[in-house]
Amino acid sequence: MIIAKLNAFVKKYYTKLLIKGCLFFFTLGLLFFLSITAVEYFLWLGSTYRLVLLLVFVAVALVLLYRYILTPLFYLFKLKKGISNREASLLIGKHFPNVDDKLINLLDLAEDHKQSDLLLAAIERRSKEMEPVPFVKAVNFKENLKYVKFILVPLILLLLIWISGNIADFFGSYKRVVNYDVAYEPPAPFAFQLLNDDLNILEDETLTLNLVTEGKIKPENVSIVMEGKELLMQESDGKFQFTFDAPLKSTDFYFSANGFDSKIYSVTVGKVPGIQSFEMNLQYPNYLGKRNETLKGTGNAVVPEGTKITWNIDGVHTDRLDFIERDTVVQFVKDKRSFKLSRAVYANLEYELATSNANVKHYESLGYSIEVVRDGYPTVKVEQTLDSLNPNLSYYSGLAADDIGLRNIRMVYYPKNKPQQVANLPLLQTKSNVEQFYYTFPSGLNLEEGVVYELYFEVFDNDGLRKGKSTKSQVFSTTLLDVNQLKDKELEAQKGILKNLDKSLQDFKDQKEILKEINNKQKENSKLNYNDQNQIKDFL
Repeated sequence: MIIAKLNAFVKKYYTKLLIKGCLFFFTLGLLFFLSITAVEYFLWLGSTYRLVLLLVFVAVALVLLYRYILTPLFYLFKLKKGISNREASLLIGKHFPNVDDKLINLLDLAEDHKQSDLLLAAIERRSKEMEPVPFVKAVNFKENLKYVKFILVPLILLLLIWISGNIADFFGSYKRVVNYDVAYEPPAPFAFQLLNDDLNILEDETLTLNLVTEGKIKPENVSIVMEGKELLMQESDGKFQFTFDAPLKSTDFYFSANGFDSKIYSVTVGKVPGIQSFEMNLQYPNYLGKRNETLKGTGNAVVPEGTKITWNIDGVHTDRLDFIERDTVVQFVKDKRSFKLSRAVYANLEYELATSNANVKHYESLGYSIEVVRDGYPTVKVEQTLDSLNPNLSYYSGLAADDIGLRNIRMVYYPKNKPQQVANLPLLQTKSNVEQFYYTFPSGLNLEEGVVYELYFEVFDNDGLRKGKSTKSQVFSTTLLDVNQLKDKELEAQKGILKNLDKSLQDFKDQKEILKEINNKQKENSKLNYNDQNQIKDFL
């Protein structure tokens, strides 16, 4: 029982010693850390001296760790021999005066190898006297509170550094000690402040850098250093400026002034999409009989209606090509670097080609136009000539024309009072652009006598899109006379002839009188005057 109580005392004793060690380790370690950091902060040592500082700091930290942390742990977990029971008894005796040397005597009796009954009785009696004594109370943890005040020293130093406003720079020197093999330069008495928010641009753009310096000192000149070249920046309105002219490429640069350099910046240049080659394949409608064509280097064309156009375009740095027509956007089909799109056009077309890639959308919009020539309607002109001898005969001569080609010509007729009984008579089939035709009425027709007929001529072209367009001539009116009507017409004609003959005889008599008068004047006068001469001319 006494031995167990002694072991509990020893365990608590080393726990107290460990707490004390932690306080000393934290205090001394933080003070030494601040000392090492302060030396580098004020002196800006070279690489070798910073390595020495780092090694010294690590060595001291290991010593403090071993002395104040590991050693109490070794004793606590009995990895290392600590105080003996006799030494523990002395410590307990100092704390409990009533125990004094009794505990040591009890240990001596217990260690005597010649144990008689009398000796065992004495040990048992003294053990019962020691049993009420709480050995562990001989260890007072509150005694460690007196060491807490030492922690205030590094904490006050940290507070002063924080109040000075240099805490970031101060602890930044610790990084220089750890990275001892990296070259560092003392901070400049001014700071470079780049005003540009974005250094990502396109290769055909210009970039103007705007730089200001902040600090107690303002340098007179600032240079930009890139690719090993140092270029002087221009000062304007308190700013230093430098312009990168297109075309650009990605590059790194930094600023330099009065022997101090800024951090390294990077300009990232994105490729712009573009069109490298351009051709249009024109596939004309079959009915035109026109050979297909290919236009290169242009998106403008004049084409017949119904032409199928295929755009074949090669892009450079282009991920997407759009065909834009008003509010409609159609994407080209991409195959590696080639883009293809086909469509048939029936009306004038205004469109744009817009290129895009990962850096920019619709970077370049090129406008073009397709003018569509519509297939015109055919034209027809017909003249009518009546037979003076036979009223039932009439002659028609016509001229038909079309811009592309004719297909057929026909004559359409119907009774005037029955227009629904329309019929037609094919006259001609042709493929030419201009055709002259003739027709004699009523050739080829089975008509009723005495009926008034109306007729016109209709011309069709070879428009394959609309299966032919037609144009009508003016409407002619004619009558197929019967026998009685023919006789009446003949009598009417004879009466007209007789009437015209009587009028001709009267005119002859009048002319004879005028001629007689002229002869008389000529006999009376040897010379005719101007009026007489004009009278003769008028008579002739």
